[in-house]
Amino acid sequence: MRSIKFNLSTSTASGWEAAVSLTEGYLGGQQKANQLLDSLPKSFSGERRAACQSLFLGALRHGHRVQHALQPFLRQQPRARVEAIFLVAGYEMLSSTAAKHPQIVHHAVERSKHAIAASETGLLNAVLRKLPPALDATHPSNRPDAHFSHPKWLFKRWNKTFGSATTLQLMAWNQRTPDNYLKLYAPPKQLPRGIEPTQWPQFYRLSATASWKDDLLPWLKTGDAYIKDPSTRLAPELLAPQKGDDVLDLCAAPGGKAYDLAHLMQCEGRIVALDLPGKRIERLRENLSRLTNSKLACPIVASDLLQTTERTFTREGLPAQYDAVMLDAPCSNTGVIQRRTDVKWRLRSRDFSNCAALQLQLLSAAARFVKPGGRLVYSTCSIEIEENGAVVDAFLQSARGARFNLKDSAISLPWETNHDGAGAFLLIAEQ
Repeated sequence: MRSIKFNLSTSTASGWEAAVSLTEGYLGGQQKANQLLDSLPKSFSGERRAACQSLFLGALRHGHRVQHALQPFLRQQPRARVEAIFLVAGYEMLSSTAAKHPQIVHHAVERSKHAIAASETGLLNAVLRKLPPALDATHPSNRPDAHFSHPKWLFKRWNKTFGSATTLQLMAWNQRTPDNYLKLYAPPKQLPRGIEPTQWPQFYRLSATASWKDDLLPWLKTGDAYIKDPSTRLAPELLAPQKGDDVLDLCAAPGGKAYDLAHLMQCEGRIVALDLPGKRIERLRENLSRLTNSKLACPIVASDLLQTTERTFTREGLPAQYDAVMLDAPCSNTGVIQRRTDVKWRLRSRDFSNCAALQLQLLSAAARFVKPGGRLVYSTCSIEIEENGAVVDAFLQSARGARFNLKDSAISLPWETNHDGAGAFLLIAEQ
């Protein structure tokens, strides 16, 4: 059969069709969920885009549960497009009442007739009608991994690390739709509608009534605010840069931690931001331009940390050593699965040891640029001991880590803190 994709450039294309197309693209490609959402045509906006995003992310969030429920009804793996329709429709069923299930089946079959083969339409119709009771059959008592839509291997790993009760809490947390937060560095006396205070100072929860154009964008453009989760406060507060410090922000893009560092420094001093060359540098440059002023310099160095030397900085007229160094290392992202639900699909068991090996290399490289008596913070958005405390312990036992001492740490476990998971460790260099 000739392949016919949903044409998203037409005015008649729906958010549902776009969600199916993105889900198909995710199942059959290498792009992350946010990259696929960014690939939507600019004309695909407003309610259609919102519906697409909700359905697409919902299909990924609950996709493992839907796949498990589908197994008894499928003799072979369906094409990515057909599986995408199953996942989107399955999510619709899980998020609606039983009375609406026949409508969901009818809508999925009718909207798909022009995009799949007739035999696939028959399969779709037959299986979708059997799907609701199969979805209901999963329960935390018999198949907790399927019920909470997580890969079985990940459930087993966490069960061994955290215990069964805590693992259930963690998986239930990951299945919730995340709140969005705004950090305001200079909160106004009166908050606009839709911006609600939280238990974390300077962090405000955004509701659907918040106006992006009228209220949020002006703050973001001036550098007075940043969209970020409360977990992001942990590492900068541990580093605690002082007014006038020379600070090195490693793996800095897109620049969110630099905002916190700058305001902790009372916007006076120097923050050198380093990240790999590429598209992320442009976003970093745009964000840091809002911070730069006559008292705060924010130069950018495009370089691979593992290949960076003191000469890399001196060639740019920058210090080779710093009062405070922030390393927000790449990680497995297991602390932010609620917010990045496609992490469950991308992770493999080998990724944890691979991440830990890279993290130790990066931490060792970062240590070269800390002044005697200076401060180094290592942080991740992982909840894995292997990527947090174990990496720090290995570093401290190494030749390069011998001049450092662990001063403090902060761990966020999302089922306890009610925000994203993270780890942060403050290391002090000997004088």
